[in-house]
Amino acid sequence: MFALFLKAYRDLTKRRIRSLLTIGAIAIGVGGVVAIVSTAQNLTVAQSAAYYNASQADITFWVWDAPPATVRALAELSNVTQAELRNNYFTRCKWNGEYRDVYVWGLDSFSDARINQIKVLGRVPQAGEFVAEATVAHLFPVEVGDSIACRARDGSIRNLTLAGFAASPNYPTATILNFATVYALADDVQRLLGIGGANQLLLKINDPAQARDTARDAAKLLDRRGIDHNSPEIRDPENFMGKRELDALFVLLFVFSIVGLATSGFLVANTLAAMTTEQVGEIGTLKAIGGTRGQVLTIYVIAATMYGIAGTIIGIALGAVASWQLLGYVGGLLNLEVGLALSPQAVALGAVVGVGVTVLAGLLPSFAATAIRVKDALEAYGINSTYGQGWSDRAVQRVVALPPLAAMSLRNLARRKTRSLITILVIAVAVAASLAAQSTSTSVDASIDGLFQTYRADAWAWFDQWVGSNFAANFRAAEGIQAVEVWTLSDAWVGTSRARLWGVPADTALYIPRLVAGRWYNAGESDAVVVSTDLAQERSLRVGDTIGVEISRERRDFRIVGITIDNSIFLGSTVAGKVFMPEDVVERMQNRQGWATFFALAFDGHDPATVEKRLGELSTRFKRYQLGSDSAYREVQGAKEQSRILSLALYVMSLIIGAIGALGVLNTLTLNVLERRREIGVLRAIGATNANLIQVFLTEGLALGLGGWVVGLLGGYPLGLFLVNLMQSVLFHIDYVFSPAMVLASLIFALGIAIIASLAPALGAARLRVGQVLRYE
Repeated sequence: MFALFLKAYRDLTKRRIRSLLTIGAIAIGVGGVVAIVSTAQNLTVAQSAAYYNASQADITFWVWDAPPATVRALAELSNVTQAELRNNYFTRCKWNGEYRDVYVWGLDSFSDARINQIKVLGRVPQAGEFVAEATVAHLFPVEVGDSIACRARDGSIRNLTLAGFAASPNYPTATILNFATVYALADDVQRLLGIGGANQLLLKINDPAQARDTARDAAKLLDRRGIDHNSPEIRDPENFMGKRELDALFVLLFVFSIVGLATSGFLVANTLAAMTTEQVGEIGTLKAIGGTRGQVLTIYVIAATMYGIAGTIIGIALGAVASWQLLGYVGGLLNLEVGLALSPQAVALGAVVGVGVTVLAGLLPSFAATAIRVKDALEAYGINSTYGQGWSDRAVQRVVALPPLAAMSLRNLARRKTRSLITILVIAVAVAASLAAQSTSTSVDASIDGLFQTYRADAWAWFDQWVGSNFAANFRAAEGIQAVEVWTLSDAWVGTSRARLWGVPADTALYIPRLVAGRWYNAGESDAVVVSTDLAQERSLRVGDTIGVEISRERRDFRIVGITIDNSIFLGSTVAGKVFMPEDVVERMQNRQGWATFFALAFDGHDPATVEKRLGELSTRFKRYQLGSDSAYREVQGAKEQSRILSLALYVMSLIIGAIGALGVLNTLTLNVLERRREIGVLRAIGATNANLIQVFLTEGLALGLGGWVVGLLGGYPLGLFLVNLMQSVLFHIDYVFSPAMVLASLIFALGIAIIASLAPALGAARLRVGQVLRYE
């Protein structure tokens, strides 16, 4: 056995460049698997630790002017382990000369907070000061000592000074949210709100299974004390902020890693096929002196195993580095402190996959090569004696329209059909991955644009107090307002699933549903609802089914009359989907007929500048009501920012697979140069120049690239569709987009990697001298 091992080792070291290329391809595939598994496990641990350390609230209520004594009463409720009050206020503040959206949070004591804790990075703010969430600096320039002027609820301006920064796992980064989160003392925020109590209630509970019962008990207590409140938000412990997006990211990375490993397997098969072809004479000699087929096969299995072990070791190291980088990036987006701990499961899986795929890939060419008879092996020389007899050989020989050197290049590829075919398949996989990355990324962006085109509203406005539904007339009287509708946006329960409830008029002109089944509800239908496709999938719902919808402790049964594509719920969402019902029905369920807080607005211009101008004018016009607002274009920008990490992962992985494809071309052409050194010498002897030799091998590379592109086109469309369906299962409805521009980009990609990979072998061939190569044995 040792002799067999030594023979395999010598074979690998004899062709160092080929071995390094093969090991590198294996390392890339293994590194991807290790990085993905390790990153997923580390992020899960970090997210759990962040929630534990920050003690995230299990139940959250919006309340109005709740006195401090409320906490003591709530803490006595069964299943409640901790209760705290907060203040929060979303406003616009002038910061460094520009108006910014700012979410201000107020705490009675930073040190005594036990729920939704933050970590102050430096000095705790005093009266009239605040600390900014650290990533605000990524959104716009900030520094300690900045003074901001914030509009209070009564229209007055109050100044606060930046005392430092804070970190919190409660929110993603400011670049994701597109607004600044800051923390101040509760007294300062209460002055902005114009109240003496709190407007948020946070509860920690002992048993999450009883969360809804506990929320009902808390709501009843608030009712008895005459404290206004909304429906509670109940945290799902298994569905943390950004989980859907991370699931989509890991699905994509896992698929691309499998593709990368499969491509690496092709390269291993190609390398061992070349090795056995070169050593046909040695195989014959070994058999002639008594070596069995099993012993000869063992040599090449050992060689494949050594490739796998070397590639796996390097791949684990690469995976650790990639995981560290990925953890830093994703952890930074989610405001998590993530430590690097290489997962034992990731290492084990990488080792099994790396060595296993390599050995399996090497078995086929090794088994085929060792089947050769002794006589055939000893008589074999160079090209197979059947060259020119097959239909493909004859087809290539008929190529007369090309220049002589280009035609010779094509015929050269036909001499090693298996090697050329494997290389074309490797490039095809890279092309398919590139097409899939392009189509998936474009499909996500197009679907986001399409989701918000459903909304004909340019913006939404709300108040922190009830106003009459006829307040819509005040909006219509403002300049530039084309349409106004009273809507409702609230949380609801559909069975055991939390959903987003939209109260929209039956005759709405500001919402255009994209129905996939059924119809929109009609005016006067008090028992009809339309649900989104993701909620229908979550609950296995169909048109005609009856569902129970619970809003503000009021539960009613409704009949589903339609299912629409509207899944515009992004990072941080824990709801299963949307329920649409007539606005007047929601008002009756919430016992607020004729009252509203939420309005959909359409302006005379839809560009960002006009939208911001109109919202600014409305804010000034209705300053005594403290108008809150958001625009459709901001939602689109935020959604695309959230999907940016997915697009980045797609393109990075496609480039990695492209690199493996380039290694395949490099490997093939390097072998071709080594095998045809005598032919190169003959060409040199009859006057071939450096440029002629470079042209020969560049043409071979381009032919391989073009062939891989053609085959890759066949796989790119279904692979992209497969990825879109995978992402759709964890994100939202995605319309598949596959355009001619992507096909052209994939052609440039295929030819680009072929040219880059062909340069080194072509230049190497040009450097060979006549005397050197004609003496080659």
